[in-house]
Amino acid sequence: MSYLLAAASSDGVNIDRHFGHADTFQIVELAEDGTNWQVIGQREVVSPCQHGSHAAEAMQAAVSRLADCRYVLAEAIGRGAYASLQAQGITPLETGDTLPISQAVEDLLRYERRRHKRPV
Repeated sequence: MSYLLAAASSDGVNIDRHFGHADTFQIVELAEDGTNWQVIGQREVVSPCQHGSHAAEAMQAAVSRLADCRYVLAEAIGRGAYASLQAQGITPLETGDTLPISQAVEDLLRYERRRHKRPV
């Protein structure tokens, strides 16, 4: 078994975008047992934030496009996007700053192992 996460990235390497400004998400597949992971592709969305305003339809379309992901990681996630992601069953996570996707995934795997009491 495995699960997916989406990372808001402009360069395919770093999580460096606010959810509302992101138009590309790297899709990462992680083994359920936390043993390995790999980037399996990317998904493009219409950025929901357009010059300070948010288009509700674009927000819902972006969230729907990521509906099969367990997590969405972004530099920042506004309240509306956060609530929309959670309503879809997706856990939104903020990095707070630019962070390599590889580091964020390894941090998430460590968290998952501790949460499920697996060896780190």
